[in-house]
Amino acid sequence: MALSTILFDMDGTLLDSRTAVVDAVADGLAGAYRHHGLPPAEPDRKLFAACMGLPSDAYFARAFDPETVPRDRRGAFARTFGRLTAAAEVAAIRDGRTALYPGAAETLAFLSERHRLLLFSNAGAVYFRAVIAGHGLERVFADALCLEEALSRRLASDKADMIVAMVENPGRAVVVGDRAGDIEAGHAVGARTVGCRYGFGSPEELQAADWIIDGLPELMALPLA
Repeated sequence: MALSTILFDMDGTLLDSRTAVVDAVADGLAGAYRHHGLPPAEPDRKLFAACMGLPSDAYFARAFDPETVPRDRRGAFARTFGRLTAAAEVAAIRDGRTALYPGAAETLAFLSERHRLLLFSNAGAVYFRAVIAGHGLERVFADALCLEEALSRRLASDKADMIVAMVENPGRAVVVGDRAGDIEAGHAVGARTVGCRYGFGSPEELQAADWIIDGLPELMALPLA
């Protein structure tokens, strides 16, 4: 019997975040330094990419050099960084500067006829919902949930909990993602997993995945049963 549910991570799995989203993070960081009256620091794009997949609060607490911000101001700085980045991300989506990975639309259309598709993410709610609206993902996903929403609704505190909250039988689900956290979350609840080698994760992060793909269209040929 075919597996009834496939859960997709967003950044690095469906959305190619390497350019427009990373640019928005750089803009948000520059704005945070200005807002707090601090000397600007050069954006570390490798750090931005390395932090992709973290919960939103953790991301903005780690995606800058802590030595550039006084210790007692780092919490407020991270919150400003997150708020300004979200605004820059929404602007990028509105202006058409973000893109899904090649083959995403065709793959999602194919799978949505055979499975119940769900979208879940550690991203903040404003950005998450903007991506869904900007790329018409509501047409193929039966439900979508980000960690900020899950926490506010007391549904879940991490990705494994989110799977349990969204899926009636996690053991018959497949989780598709590009970071170790996606693979670990899936296995923690008995789901099978697909690691996306084209995303932000290293090859080592994905070794435990049940399948590994180099492009989304490969999902259409996997024996998801």
